[in-house]
Amino acid sequence: MPYITHAFHRPLTAAFVCVLLGATISAARGEQLPPKIAPEVTAWKPASIFEKDDKDDKFKDQPRMNLSGAACVPTTPKFTSCLIANDEKKYAQFFSIEGNVLVPRKLIRLSDDDKDADAEGVAYEKGFFYVTGSHGRSRKSDKENLSSYVVFRIAVDPQTGVPKTEPNAKKVDGVESSARMREVIEKDEHVKAKFNKPLSEGGVNIEGIAVRNGRMYFGLRGPSLEQQAFVLSVNADALFTKLDDLKPEPTPLKLGENTGIRDLAVVNDGILILAGPTRDEEVPYTVWLWDGSSKTAKPLATLDLSTVTAGAKAEILVPLEEDAASIRVLVMFDSAENGGAVSFNVKR
Repeated sequence: MPYITHAFHRPLTAAFVCVLLGATISAARGEQLPPKIAPEVTAWKPASIFEKDDKDDKFKDQPRMNLSGAACVPTTPKFTSCLIANDEKKYAQFFSIEGNVLVPRKLIRLSDDDKDADAEGVAYEKGFFYVTGSHGRSRKSDKENLSSYVVFRIAVDPQTGVPKTEPNAKKVDGVESSARMREVIEKDEHVKAKFNKPLSEGGVNIEGIAVRNGRMYFGLRGPSLEQQAFVLSVNADALFTKLDDLKPEPTPLKLGENTGIRDLAVVNDGILILAGPTRDEEVPYTVWLWDGSSKTAKPLATLDLSTVTAGAKAEILVPLEEDAASIRVLVMFDSAENGGAVSFNVKR
């Protein structure tokens, strides 16, 4: 009889240890992941490649491999005017969504600086597209990249989404720029110590942007401090003046260990957050809903990306449709050709 007791005692103890260890690790990392959801069966495809390649570009450096932010004007019919940016070139590209097809359209030059703007996010509100640079150091050379410390604004017709100035791919025309976010980051009590530090050291790096009710929100990929990611917000109009009060407001959000914000997108009742690893950590990509002011966000879903190109990084979140029960979103990726779009139906 003692032998039988001992035989059962060992596997039960091992199982208990495994459960306890798993719970301890999860608690230590602050993880309470929302349910995992699979992508829809819809097969998304581009009508043509996102442009344009320079003759000396390696494939990995071509625009269609480095898409990093997108947003659409709420036109009728929907999605006739959208803008997508890449983090390797000095321009963005208009596109439309027709059924399950992404249709690239005209290019618009953002910057005449020697280096690219490191564009990482796109937003839209009330007649303007906004494109933000990363406001961080170059990840490849680890040098200060002054071209990235800029936010761009492009005026469009709010009904049709047609640009007020004909898009020009060769020179900056119809694009305003502001470098005022730099001063906000340098003075912010939460992240100023990480300003202009390498991403490998948790340096500040903007990856998402959203504009809602006149406030512009910047989601930071890094730093992640004590399981918190950060959103910095300012008055959107003031950002494009010299002296108006920006009224900056920082918001730390507990999203998890080594978890940063990869994109932001406005929905009816707040702002969706696409969260993921700050660098290359084993952190899942998740979607959260935030009201834009409180200190907490609601976890909605963990994205099952098992069928996505290996090494691709989810960096674009575009709401397609929503109701009281769910939000259908399009997710696109850096390091996947033409963004490798997939869609998800996210329950609220």
